[in-house]
Amino acid sequence: MSMSIPNLKQLSLFLLLLALNACTLTPQAAREPFSLFWERAQPLLTEQRYTEAAAVFEEAALAHPDDAAPLLHIGQICLVQQRWLLAEDAFNRALARRPDNVPAMAGLAESLLQQGRLAEALNWWHKAIATDPEFPGVFTGLGQTYLGWLNFTAAQDAFLNQQAHQEDYKATWYLAALTAPRDLSRAIDYLQSISQAKASPTLLSQRDYLLKTLAPFGPKTPPAEVAKATGLALAHIEQWPLAIHALTIALAEPGSLTQKDQAQALAFLGYSNTQVGRPALDLFEQAHQIDPSSALPLYFKGLYLRQQDALDAAVASFEQAITLDPQNAALYAEVAQTEAQRGSLSTAEIWYAAAIDVAEDELSFQILLLQLYANRNYRMSEAGIPLAKRIIELDDSHAEVYEMLGRMQFLTGAIEEGEQSLREALKLDPGLISAHYHLARLLESKGQNFAAREEYQRVVDLDTTDTYRNRALKDLLRLGAKKE
Repeated sequence: MSMSIPNLKQLSLFLLLLALNACTLTPQAAREPFSLFWERAQPLLTEQRYTEAAAVFEEAALAHPDDAAPLLHIGQICLVQQRWLLAEDAFNRALARRPDNVPAMAGLAESLLQQGRLAEALNWWHKAIATDPEFPGVFTGLGQTYLGWLNFTAAQDAFLNQQAHQEDYKATWYLAALTAPRDLSRAIDYLQSISQAKASPTLLSQRDYLLKTLAPFGPKTPPAEVAKATGLALAHIEQWPLAIHALTIALAEPGSLTQKDQAQALAFLGYSNTQVGRPALDLFEQAHQIDPSSALPLYFKGLYLRQQDALDAAVASFEQAITLDPQNAALYAEVAQTEAQRGSLSTAEIWYAAAIDVAEDELSFQILLLQLYANRNYRMSEAGIPLAKRIIELDDSHAEVYEMLGRMQFLTGAIEEGEQSLREALKLDPGLISAHYHLARLLESKGQNFAAREEYQRVVDLDTTDTYRNRALKDLLRLGAKKE
């Protein structure tokens, strides 16, 4: 399997760090049964010290060279961390030891699915099903893979097969989302069958959200209206293939929708298509032609053009949208973000100020301006730090504001004040990755290398976005030989 150079670097960094961690653990590994390794790893997992836990399982893998279990645990840790390439590696190693191991097949399929390698994922789901169709969630994974291909019939069949073999509430939710555009009553039955006591909090939230979306409708509601509302709701929670499915059904009978609703559905369908890598400019244009007074198609078109790095065209689309909806502060903020992306920071500042003015000083738009100062190291002393302090005076509950304040204080030489602000951010939100990372940098600048390593390690363990994780990995390796 091919890997990109950045992914190879990430894999190498992690494996080297894992080796360094393993060197600090018990040297009597070969004499320990696996149960003792599990006892050592369990509290680390509870505390989300994932790298240390993975190092324990690496020891176990060396001590028990025929056992796939340690490698399965490493793969599961990497799935939790959303480190798909590392998960793939762990599950492949497990399969090298036990080629018929269904948990390893399913884990490998999941890691491939999350990387967008759909054909390979499909192959491994089928192998897992052929080996043990009763293994939890294998048909659900197969259905999710078919959704990635926008093969909705095959996806629905897979989710139904899952329920025939073993009930899985995730499959039930997918069936509800696929069914709602054509069969409202059945979709509600699916959603209401999801157990409050047994389903995960995330799934319960999705269940309740979809139930709330469908609640206003009844047997006499035109199906196109239900399909449109379902599609918009699914787009809002970034379930792009499902949104495409529902909105396509809604638009199949355009006579059932008003022109305004048709344009809205087309605009959302276009944007959903862009999120799965499909072209959409024609859909935005259709939406604009049907309802020239709506800013929505121009807004989504601007987002798409910015994703394509067509920044001048994106700005033009947002500005045209503003002429149609001049009291929509979000449009001004999108122009500002696009100007910042092309390096025009002073222009971006002006547009953010306009957004704040239109929004009548709403705090969320002031925080967007603060992000410009903090993330771009722009006018921190004269504008960024004073703005952060004003926001805190208005509302001191925003951890990200304290984080940005602490970062700017650190970068402008106010080390102690910066540390205090960063620690306040972590008091409000202990999982705020950016605060951990910038606190680590600050502590390192003070020569507190042991404390800095602990903060960098939290970033490596908890950052599922890779925004700071790869930097923290490099920092940990750089600090590896230093002493307190």
